[in-house]
Amino acid sequence: MDLWDNGWALRLRDQMRKMWVRVVLGGLAGLVLALASRLIGPFLPNIPEINLASGSVDSLLSIIASSMLAVTTFSMSIIITAYGSAAQNATPRATRLLERDQTAQTAVAIFIGSFLFSIAGIIGLSAGLYPGDARVVLFAATLADIALIAWALLRWVSHLNDFGRMRDIIGRIEDATMPPARLFRERPALGAVPGRDVLPKGLPELRSNRAGHVRFIDMKTLQDCAEENRIRVEILRMPGKYVHRGEALLRLSAPVSHEMLVELRGAFTIRNSRSFDQDPLYGLIVLAEVASKSLSPAINDPGTAIEVLRAGTRVLEALHDPHPPEDEEAEDGKHGTRHDRVYAPPLSPAEVYATFFGPIARDGAGLVEVQEAVQDCLAAVALIGDPAAARVEAERARIRARSALSEEWELDRLASA
Repeated sequence: MDLWDNGWALRLRDQMRKMWVRVVLGGLAGLVLALASRLIGPFLPNIPEINLASGSVDSLLSIIASSMLAVTTFSMSIIITAYGSAAQNATPRATRLLERDQTAQTAVAIFIGSFLFSIAGIIGLSAGLYPGDARVVLFAATLADIALIAWALLRWVSHLNDFGRMRDIIGRIEDATMPPARLFRERPALGAVPGRDVLPKGLPELRSNRAGHVRFIDMKTLQDCAEENRIRVEILRMPGKYVHRGEALLRLSAPVSHEMLVELRGAFTIRNSRSFDQDPLYGLIVLAEVASKSLSPAINDPGTAIEVLRAGTRVLEALHDPHPPEDEEAEDGKHGTRHDRVYAPPLSPAEVYATFFGPIARDGAGLVEVQEAVQDCLAAVALIGDPAAARVEAERARIRARSALSEEWELDRLASA
């Protein structure tokens, strides 16, 4: 199964990234561990030394219960502070990437799971549910839980050195944008036949029943429905596009049944916000927002804008590179057209370059070091991308810079960039 072709798999992954999922699993694991200690006890041999040591399990569980509640509260306050800092200093769109940070989710899940385990153990001991053998197992489980807590704390403290900082945020956005960029490099139209307005206007169209951004498209469902009905379909709204209620999503070469229209509509996941998964433009937009905010008078940090330009250029190189590194190469059969009954518009290089470089060149027009970085990055993109579109965007940046730069030597530096 190919993740990128299955909308339900993308939707499931989107849900599994949320913190509550891992926290719930951690809490359930803690309760199961406490219950398992009660059930396993009768099957273990009697060891007097361990029986003697197990007498301290009550105090150990009490310490874990009180400390884990405080640690969890403190950790959540750090996480919320990082979200606010990212929204204020970078862009609110970056907080979604912090929300799905696996290290933070795992730490909170372990802390809450340990808290519930200790509470369940204390209640069970008070109710007399743990006889001698079960008490020994509970003691061993408590020691294992303490070791797990120590590991989580050390990992969490180390992770906090970078968590939510500007460098971390830029890296997260770049990492989130790389997979869809490579996807569109391998399949310029999500595996469909590239083309715009292939099917003439006037043919039947599938219309959206809600407003929002197209987040995912289940390409396999579209292909299967088209094969079953012996038709061809053309995607009119790619991932990232905003659709209004009643706006056309698909154009069909022939009419189909109402049931088939419902199935085709189910191939489109429409939500109030965009997602990185099938939408490389969104990642570039978020990067550009970070750069624009860093160039605002309140922050005035051109270094961050230059760092964003380098990160965005790496994404564009991944999008265009015809000879990717061997570790990025897809398996045989994964490239090019996979859905011959589906048409979809490919990404326009001119739109991609304008989306990323345009806002940065506009907001950094009066800073020669930013303009030099813009010209340098566009020159690098032109080597493996669309040279004509890169030259157009470079000239637009120069026009903006000439109107904003006042010193002759700055104009000379720009001319030589």
